[in-house]
Amino acid sequence: MKRFAGAFAALILALGGVVLADEKAIKELEGTYKMAAAEKGGKAAPKELTDVAVVTIKGDELTIAFGPDEKKVAKIKVTADAKPATIDLSPTEGAEKGKTFPGIYKFEKGELTLAFTEKTERPKEFKSDEDVILLKLKKSEK
Repeated sequence: MKRFAGAFAALILALGGVVLADEKAIKELEGTYKMAAAEKGGKAAPKELTDVAVVTIKGDELTIAFGPDEKKVAKIKVTADAKPATIDLSPTEGAEKGKTFPGIYKFEKGELTLAFTEKTERPKEFKSDEDVILLKLKKSEK
């Protein structure tokens, strides 16, 4: 019984550490980003779209704005210690509300790269093949 209690306590501490690591990762990602590039299925999004798009991450919420009147909001969940790090986007409104888009991300030198899909299988690499959406974002200095 003592071994079970000890193992259970170790599991709780380990899971607590994961939650803290993920909260730290979200804090690191927080900020405002300009879209440097966007692709889906290997095709680049129109420049007039990427030039106006602004992505904001605050807490567990990601917002993509395409001007003052058009924006999409999603809750995010990250697992920073996965290889590659994972991110799940869950839109909070519109036709996609209630769905989860599994993805991966990397954050290096103020640049955030996201690869996610509308399918159930998480992308394994940072390329926009078939159903994978690839976003390259540059953090704004503020």
